[in-house]
Amino acid sequence: MSEPTTTPSGRSAAGWLVLAAVAIPLAILLLLQLRTLQQLEETATLAQRAAVRGYAKAVVRSVEDLYREKARLALGVPADWVREGRTEALAAHFAGQDGRGVRAFFVLPLAADAHAAAPLFFDPAGHAVAFAPDSPEARAAKVAAAAWQLVAADGGTLESTTPIASEQFTDRRVVARPLVDGAARPVGAAGILVDDAWVRSTFLPERIAAERELLGEPLQDQVSAVIRTGVAAATPAERAAAPDAVQLPFRFLFTDWALTIEGPATTPARFVRQSLLIDLALSLVMTAVLLAAIALALRSAVRATRLSRMKTEFVSSVSHELRTPLASIRVLGEFLRLGRVTDPEKLREYGETIEAESGRLTRLVNDILDFSKLESGRRALRFEAVDLAAVVDETLRAFAGRLEREGFRVDVRAPRALPAAWADRDAVGQVLANLLDNAIKYSGAARTIEIELAPESGGVRLSVADRGAGIAPGEQRRIFEAFYRAGSELVPDAKGSGLGLAIVKRVVEAHGGSVDVESRPGAGSRFDVHWPAHGVS
Repeated sequence: MSEPTTTPSGRSAAGWLVLAAVAIPLAILLLLQLRTLQQLEETATLAQRAAVRGYAKAVVRSVEDLYREKARLALGVPADWVREGRTEALAAHFAGQDGRGVRAFFVLPLAADAHAAAPLFFDPAGHAVAFAPDSPEARAAKVAAAAWQLVAADGGTLESTTPIASEQFTDRRVVARPLVDGAARPVGAAGILVDDAWVRSTFLPERIAAERELLGEPLQDQVSAVIRTGVAAATPAERAAAPDAVQLPFRFLFTDWALTIEGPATTPARFVRQSLLIDLALSLVMTAVLLAAIALALRSAVRATRLSRMKTEFVSSVSHELRTPLASIRVLGEFLRLGRVTDPEKLREYGETIEAESGRLTRLVNDILDFSKLESGRRALRFEAVDLAAVVDETLRAFAGRLEREGFRVDVRAPRALPAAWADRDAVGQVLANLLDNAIKYSGAARTIEIELAPESGGVRLSVADRGAGIAPGEQRRIFEAFYRAGSELVPDAKGSGLGLAIVKRVVEAHGGSVDVESRPGAGSRFDVHWPAHGVS
């Protein structure tokens, strides 16, 4: 009983099944783990953001509490002091207040004639401060009390004496409250000119540090607070750049400021993500290593199968290439030995055929030997200054008989002043011979071959073009592989070993040059060989 055999395609399919059997369960496990980590991340991130938002609220609220308390204590002066102009009593009152965050205190009598009223300013130490009636400070005080001035002018009353913040002038912020008499009629206003610089440089940094304990560990070392001025909210671009940042605007005062809590290296969500994804990262690494090992094994198997198939095709092709000329030589030699041919013209024809077929055998054997030497690195190159135009002439003379028999016309274009190539002369001839042989085989009905020599930066270009079958785009990257022969419906009977272009590429690269191909099916092919010029390092 014969043993069952497994074809290469069967082994490849089995390998892919093994890969799928391993990869699918791993992918399912990774997805489940990722989902679990995402849920943990969402929960932890919500908790972190809640802590950060509570921290931000505490800092923002501290500014409002500070100035509301200052207004309660410092601005609750008796209305009679303002009506009677008791400057000394007012100065003594303000001198006893906490002057931090205060540029100046002021009182403004509210008279029927608004233009007649002028505010009195006192520094935090209680000393009178002289501001011109039309100074920015005086205008800010009057604007803050404008509504109460209108009520006083109409003889109305006020139901509330709650302090307000006036920020019509952002460089002269005011906190003020109305002063009313026993009948609830406004008779004056008391206020504070806010010291923005002190709030920004002293008070807020102190509160940011003092409230940090609300964050808990380890966020205390991960987040930072930034005071943004000029706008109350982040722009869309800023939100996109820091999606996890928490930003709160100030409410009572400094409404054009905002407190932004973010991490200089790790925002809260990113910090949680980094902590939670360590296990997932390790799992991914292990999975990637396992899949890479399987993929490498499959790749090696596929490559071995492909090489085996290519070598089988090569042996079959070479066997055919050897049998055909040998059969011709044997038959013609037998005719000559038996004396069946006596006509001189026939004798010459048979001799030319034998010579051509033996040359074909020689080229095939030489291709195989040259490829073996190139692959093993045993081929030695003798570099010298090579006149490419002379090599083209020599090669064309060697091909003259074949070109004439097959009806080819070769057009050669070369400038008079052409730099010499730094190359092995025999190797250059071999490259050109292989390209010419390739052009002849695949020209089909077109019988024109073009050879062009042209100088280029640092080298010389040798081009061989035909107008034949062309090469499909999907095959152009493989035509330089050993044993590979591109198929062509236009030239189905073209024969060869599949080594010609592989030898061309290896010889040219051994010279430090390169070879390119441009081709379209049915429009021919053009091979450009770039040789380094003599004297160019």
